[in-house]
Amino acid sequence: MGESGSPYARFRRAIERRQPTAALSAAAELRHVPLTEALELLLLLRDRDPARYTRAVLRWHGRFCREVPGITPSEAGAVLALLAALEDDSTAGHAARALAELLDGRELDQPARILIQWAEGEAPAQASSRSGPSA
Repeated sequence: MGESGSPYARFRRAIERRQPTAALSAAAELRHVPLTEALELLLLLRDRDPARYTRAVLRWHGRFCREVPGITPSEAGAVLALLAALEDDSTAGHAARALAELLDGRELDQPARILIQWAEGEAPAQASSRSGPSA
């Protein structure tokens, strides 16, 4: 493992330190990035590496549709629209809260909590740098 730790430990550190390149690098070494952590990475890319955000949205949305049982086409469309709305600072806070409510309804409590924290400007694991909109 070396002094930098396991790929998962490096991934968590990169998320907490708000370092998208390091997070992507560590994620590439993992066999599987859980949907919750993938959402954290998505939000980090939105904030720190917007050029990669669109592709990350499509990947996360695809995983959401595959991994969460019973998703309807209208629900899938709503999730994709809300993820797209996160990109615009003027709608991001409201979109994050609406997406959190949708995820909470699917009993995806942890991703919902991450979205609410992000919307309120709290970085993961109370990291010192501000993230997300204040709307």
